[in-house]
Amino acid sequence: MKSHFRRGEMRNFNPEELFYNSVVVDLETTGLFAGKDQILQLCAIKPTPRGPVVFNRYAYAEENPAYWVNRIDPENLKNCPTEREVLQDFWAFVQDRDFIVSYNAAFEMHFLEERSELHQLSHRNHAYICLMETFSDFFSTGWKKLPVAVRRCLGIRPSKWHDAKMDAYLALRLWAFFCFLDDPVKLDPIWAPKLWRVRVIRLKWVEDGVQTAQGDNDYELPF
Repeated sequence: MKSHFRRGEMRNFNPEELFYNSVVVDLETTGLFAGKDQILQLCAIKPTPRGPVVFNRYAYAEENPAYWVNRIDPENLKNCPTEREVLQDFWAFVQDRDFIVSYNAAFEMHFLEERSELHQLSHRNHAYICLMETFSDFFSTGWKKLPVAVRRCLGIRPSKWHDAKMDAYLALRLWAFFCFLDDPVKLDPIWAPKLWRVRVIRLKWVEDGVQTAQGDNDYELPF
């Protein structure tokens, strides 16, 4: 299935339309290079008016050189499905959404694309939104890591260990923060190989957004 957006097209999205037509994605890998490293954990969360719908899978791996980052023990992955099976299920899960949202979209989408090609898996081309770039544009800062963004926008101090489900949930909270400001989000689709890359170029700061978020229970997951 092809993307609904044409090259160079500019349009405004109603924030609710944008939010509920997206899926937030995070993943953990054995390393930084998609050509030789693999996905260990893949989480995708669909926001719906009734609450989040969660896809969270671990993939079999014989070893994990990135254990010091994500604490995923290969011993616990022995009975998990293969990376190919996880990716196949993932693309089926997200096929009804137009936007894939992730904090570091360049990394996540490159990994998803290259590993899927390696396994000869076909899938539709999604528009994607990088929350790290959104945060940088919004606050006129350089690119910051996810913990910095959620501390500043939501008042949350996450664990130092990486976990795809926790990070996807934090990214979802951050995505909601940016979507539901006063002004509609104006998006500029920019062509990139195989993907529509969508960049938030104008947002309005609303002080109440931070104050409201800080009252939540930061570490209690609703799923």
